[in-house]
Amino acid sequence: MSIFEAPWDAFLVHPLMAIALTFLSFTRDFGLAIILLTIAIRLAVYPLYVTQIRSQRAMQELGPAMNELKAKYAKDRQRFAEEQMKLYRERGVNPMAGCLPLVLQLPILFALYSALVQLGCGLGHSLGATCATALSHDEAAQILAPFLPNPIPEGAALDTSAHWIPWLNGLHERDPFFILPVIAGLAQLVASVMAMPLKQAPSADPNTRMFQSMAYTFPLMTVFLGASFPAGLTLYWIATTLFQIVQQYFVSGWGQLPRWLPFLRNVPTPADKQMRRETAEIVREGRADLERAGTGPTGGEANGDVEAVTARGQGRRRGRRRGRR
Repeated sequence: MSIFEAPWDAFLVHPLMAIALTFLSFTRDFGLAIILLTIAIRLAVYPLYVTQIRSQRAMQELGPAMNELKAKYAKDRQRFAEEQMKLYRERGVNPMAGCLPLVLQLPILFALYSALVQLGCGLGHSLGATCATALSHDEAAQILAPFLPNPIPEGAALDTSAHWIPWLNGLHERDPFFILPVIAGLAQLVASVMAMPLKQAPSADPNTRMFQSMAYTFPLMTVFLGASFPAGLTLYWIATTLFQIVQQYFVSGWGQLPRWLPFLRNVPTPADKQMRRETAEIVREGRADLERAGTGPTGGEANGDVEAVTARGQGRRRGRRRGRR
C-alpha cells in the first residue's frame, strides 16, 4: 500500500463511502443513494459554484474590451498586462474565481471512483485486480461510525444495483449499452450552452474561443469517460450536471440555450429579473455620477458617457457583491 493511500482513504474515500451507505440504509437503492450523495456534495460547495458561474459569465462579457486592449498594446506585453489587470479591477472580476470549483471537483471525482470500486469489490481493492465480492457487513462496520446504521446484513455483501436501471447488474460496473454516458453527455451539453451569454460579441481572444469550443467538445469527452468508468460515477455526473443546470437557471438564466430551443425566449428566469434590477440600478448610478460631475446627460450625445460610467458602475457593484460574499 502506498504511503498516500491510507490518508487518502481515511479523509476522503471512506467518508464518501460512509455517507453513501448511510443514504442506502434509508433508500434501500444504491442508485438513489448516489443521487443523494451528489446533492449533499453540491449543496456543500454551492457558494463556490455560484462564484464560478458568475466569474465565467463576467469573463465572457469582457471579451470585446480585451480585444481592444490587445489591439492597442499588441507590441507592449507589459503594458497590456497592466491594463488587463486594471480592467479586471474596474469590472470587479477575478479570473481565478472560476477555476476553484473545477479544481475542487477533481479530487471528489477520483475519491468517488475509488469509493465505488471499494464498495463493489471490498476494502483495499486495487484497481485492475479481479473483483471477487462486494463490500461485506464487517468491512462496512469498519468505516461507519458506531451510531450509523449498517445497511448490509450480517454475512451478506453490498447490493450495488439501482433497481430502476434494469440493464445494469451493479453500479460498480460499466454501462454495457452506453445509455448513461450518452445521457451524461447531453446533460453536459445543455449545461455548457447555458453557461454562455445569449448576446456574445465576436472575440479574437484565444481564451474565449477555447471556452466556446469546450462547450461542444467537453460533452463528447463526458460520453467517452462515462463509457470507461463505473456506471455509478456516470450517474453521479448526470446528477451533478442536472443540479448545475437548475443552479444556472436561477443564477444566470438560459444563456444561449434559446438559440437551440426558441420557445425558451418566452420563459423568464429568476436571473432575468435580477439582471434587469441590477442594470436599472447601474444606469441610475451612472447618471448620478455624470450629474455630480456637471455633465448630466442631455439627449443622445450623452449615451456614450452613460455607457462608460455604467461600465464603471458594474465593476463597483461586482466588487461590492464579492466583498459581501
